Amino acid sequence: MNLRRSILSLLVVSIATVHTLSGCSDDESPTPGADTDAGTQLDSGTTTDSGVTPDSGSTPDSGGEPDSGTTPDAGGEPDSGTTPDAGIEPDAGTTPDAGIEPDAGTTLDAGIEPDAGTTADAGPGTPPFTECEGDCKKTAVTIELKGNSRVLTSAYFGYEEPKDPTAPWELWIELNNGKPGECPTEDSALPPQLVNVYKVTVPVDTKPQTGISADEPRATLVDFEGALTTAYFLHSTKLTFTPAAASLCTSCAKEGKPPASHFVAFDVNGVYADGSLLGHAYATYCPSLDKFQK
Repeated sequence: MNLRRSILSLLVVSIATVHTLSGCSDDESPTPGADTDAGTQLDSGTTTDSGVTPDSGSTPDSGGEPDSGTTPDAGGEPDSGTTPDAGIEPDAGTTPDAGIEPDAGTTLDAGIEPDAGTTADAGPGTPPFTECEGDCKKTAVTIELKGNSRVLTSAYFGYEEPKDPTAPWELWIELNNGKPGECPTEDSALPPQLVNVYKVTVPVDTKPQTGISADEPRATLVDFEGALTTAYFLHSTKLTFTPAAASLCTSCAKEGKPPASHFVAFDVNGVYADGSLLGHAYATYCPSLDKFQK
């Protein structure tokens, strides 16, 4: 049975035109100026003086070899830097200046091992808080008063949303020895005994939460059978709630889309005026135990 109301009321070439001046000549006797002085032979510069060879510079003054720089002045080898001045080896840094090994940090410096914390800085051997297997998924909490005891074997939880948005969310937990796997509701069958654990904040780690007053973690017994007490509600005088593992999502629950794995596993150690509450529980989610602000 859900006794919440009863108990607490939850980021993308130039065209060079060479004007060739045609030299006119005939087979007749030379006319004035045809020999020597006209420049056809020697003086005209066709040979030597015209500069065709070598004064025109075709070879070597034109620079074809080596003044044109093709080899080696053009730098093809080695002045162009192809080898080794271009830096392919080793100045480009491929090996080792590029830092592939070890300056790039692929090994050691990148922190893969161990600086990134994967191993061992992340804390080897420490299971994730959401991991719960084996005995972690069992529930057995003993409530004892004046030598009489009962074992509570079922556990369920819901969320309590705070009125103050800056305050932490809390859990409302019910432990009982009623029908297994049945979420408690206001209309469900009454179990012989139940204990409500409340005023515990939604855990994010295994840090214990302890309470000794009404506004701190507390456990309230309701004995419908009357085998342990005749008091309507029996409150603990001290309670230590120690989370063991949890998979929780307050916003998911409020949106009506709780995760497939939704649980809280914990240990309780409570003190009553005439007894104790001790054990481990694995509580599953029950929307009927939620209390959200509108």
